[in-house]
Amino acid sequence: IGEIGVRHAKLVVSLGLLLVIAFGAIYTTLPPRYRLADQVPDREQAVAASAQLDEKLTGANPLHVMVDWPKDKSLYDPDVLKVIGDIHALVETQSSVGNVWSVETLRRWLAKTQEDTAEKLKEYIDILPDYLTKRFIDEPDNSAVVTGRIPDVDVSHLLPVIEKLDGQLDALRQAHPDYRIVVTGLSAIAARNSASMIGKLNAGLTTEIAFICIFLGLAFRSVMVSFVSVLPNLFPVFTAGAVLAASGEGLQFASIVALIVSFALSLNATVHYLNRLRLENRPGEDPAIGVERATVLIGPALVLTSLILAFGLGVTVLSALPSLRLFGKLAGLTLIAALIGDLLLLPASVLLYRRFVRRWREGAQARNTAGR
Repeated sequence: IGEIGVRHAKLVVSLGLLLVIAFGAIYTTLPPRYRLADQVPDREQAVAASAQLDEKLTGANPLHVMVDWPKDKSLYDPDVLKVIGDIHALVETQSSVGNVWSVETLRRWLAKTQEDTAEKLKEYIDILPDYLTKRFIDEPDNSAVVTGRIPDVDVSHLLPVIEKLDGQLDALRQAHPDYRIVVTGLSAIAARNSASMIGKLNAGLTTEIAFICIFLGLAFRSVMVSFVSVLPNLFPVFTAGAVLAASGEGLQFASIVALIVSFALSLNATVHYLNRLRLENRPGEDPAIGVERATVLIGPALVLTSLILAFGLGVTVLSALPSLRLFGKLAGLTLIAALIGDLLLLPASVLLYRRFVRRWREGAQARNTAGR
């Protein structure tokens, strides 16, 4: 391995650079993914029961639209009932949303009996048990809820539905500025927050890589270290991203955490190699000799520790939780890819950098001599 990195340094760096660019382009297109079913064991009865609920109730998860009206109005005010009815009609028109219930459901039933009056509506609501009416109405707080059911789908499919509904409700908000209309519920909150949090974690990972490369240069007091550590540090992260894209899994909480943890662990090998390289550097010696010697001396330790960590974290692929299986798969893959980067890309990058600096200095000295 040491000989390959030295003899074919240009080829190794060129291939590594092409792969990083290609995999990086794929990584940037990864959509955020989150699904409640992935947080529970998928080999238990709970997932099968959830699937049956999705089939029979048009969805196992509730989607709520909460409406608060002014204090000077009551539930039975025609304007309030009209707003609730308009919201109910909008929710019914959304794709993947079904089984919609609200006060409007009772009004429509009363309309069939030709008794659709505010007095009759109040009479029936007073007859119904409190545990049922309180699921949709809170008269003391002047609020009501329109509830629909949606299947347990990925956030990439769920978020557009929620955003579309929220956008269509803007017309009602503008027509009734004194009303407060909010799309809420566990599914809506999870869809919004998970996509935002995954995006922030992803941005944090890329910022971390840039910071680490700069910090390594400061720690070793070398511009070369900052420069040559970029390629081997990006390679494992982008490789894992390409695998996620190929498997259609996207960026999940588990995958981002796996990448962050694995990158931090693999950085240990980078530091060890750079330290050994510093110790093996000899003034006036061909840079290839010191680079290969450092790879040969530190390589076995890097291979052993990387394999131990990869198998130690990768054992979670046996878990019943889909998120833990994904974590184990990505952690092992990232550590192995980081090992390739540390044993091939890093030595080859160091060698090319040192040869370039050496030729530049020799050329500068030749120009100075000729000028004299």
